[in-house]
Amino acid sequence: MVRAPICEVCQRSDFLCPADEEKLKRGEISELDVRISRILYDLDSKYRIGDTVEFVRAFDMGSFVLILVRGEIGRLIGKNGKVLRAFRRAVGKPLRIVEIDVDTKKTVQDLFGNVRVAGVNIIFKPEGKAYRILIPRREIRFLSFPFPHVKKALEIVLDAPFEIKYV
Repeated sequence: MVRAPICEVCQRSDFLCPADEEKLKRGEISELDVRISRILYDLDSKYRIGDTVEFVRAFDMGSFVLILVRGEIGRLIGKNGKVLRAFRRAVGKPLRIVEIDVDTKKTVQDLFGNVRVAGVNIIFKPEGKAYRILIPRREIRFLSFPFPHVKKALEIVLDAPFEIKYV
């Protein structure tokens, strides 16, 4: 079973237990997180995703839904993308699944999708750590979603200042 921010009982039912209701009120989880957790629970019963995947958070970026996960991201994609297609149909919007807590370049590459990320550099400034993301100028036109939405998603994923340089 996919690990989620809400308990298994809440994933199965249409109601939230008092503990998860409190998380929702405090803002630790959102309504979208609850909805995605329930969708993943249903998909797990059909496709056997397993407990090697942990769903962390979901954000609506406007043109797509950003799904943050830990663990084996391939289990959410499935053989020939079968699980991902069912997931996309259930959500009703395009998805971008990003694996966090791994290499920063891989995380950024997951977000950019079919645009090659040439490099991710860490810059140390007096204010703190920042990132410089290097993208080939010719490939930016292959971006699947509007650039402002991807930039907003980068702010969420990196949780640090960044700049994008075209090479």
